[in-house]
Amino acid sequence: MNIERSDKTSHVISDRCMRCYGEQQWYGKNFLLSYLGEKSLNGKKILEIGCAEAGLLKFFTSEGATCYGVELSDIRFRNAILLNKDSPIKVLQANICKPESYENKIDIKFDFIVIRDVIEHISDRESALENIFDLLKPEGKVFMSYPPKYCAYAGHQQTIPTLLGKLPYLHLLPDFLYIQYLRLIKCPEKKIQYLLDTKKTRISINEMRKNVISIGYKIIKESNWLIRPAYSYRFGLPKIKNPFRWVPIFEEVFCNGILFLLQRPNK
Repeated sequence: MNIERSDKTSHVISDRCMRCYGEQQWYGKNFLLSYLGEKSLNGKKILEIGCAEAGLLKFFTSEGATCYGVELSDIRFRNAILLNKDSPIKVLQANICKPESYENKIDIKFDFIVIRDVIEHISDRESALENIFDLLKPEGKVFMSYPPKYCAYAGHQQTIPTLLGKLPYLHLLPDFLYIQYLRLIKCPEKKIQYLLDTKKTRISINEMRKNVISIGYKIIKESNWLIRPAYSYRFGLPKIKNPFRWVPIFEEVFCNGILFLLQRPNK
């Protein structure tokens, strides 16, 4: 169902974004709250980076948390404002890599920061992770998830309109072959550029471990999924851990979602 605000800034929310909004709320209630290991969020301060429609924050707010969201996309930011106009959630349009875009709007430190399926799109990843670290309270935690570099759909080719574009591991082709194939199946040029940009910003599990440790985070939980939790909502599939997660190469290739719970040490 499309939703439209009837004023000078009329804005329509697509069916796809409404499904995302529903998934965000479901994910918080049915998985993430338990994964964080907290019995209660009452009084906690939570920030989500790349909050999109802010459905996850809507759930956390209902649990008593004070919630902030940062979103860069014009469309997703407007969606969040419209869908949460009667909520105390504070949604900012800002770039986590550029503190000047948000530092005069955020004057608190956070107990939890969520960056879900966003980090793989950020080219200046080190700056993003350092800035997130600075926004945490001592002993504050970060939940981070993403599809690792060598997994079946790390290139986000599932977003290609045609069935021939949705082949697993397609993004592992050399760039010149990848581009030729995408043009052969008549993938739009704008989509091709998005896919190439995504290919360049991918990161492996091992690389991420090194990055977060070098910044100062402590890894307190890590889980590697063959069928990740969100697929229960999207496709009705059961959650299944990667049975090959103990094998260095296979932990990357057969992982469709890596989850980290990080902590800023109290020092």
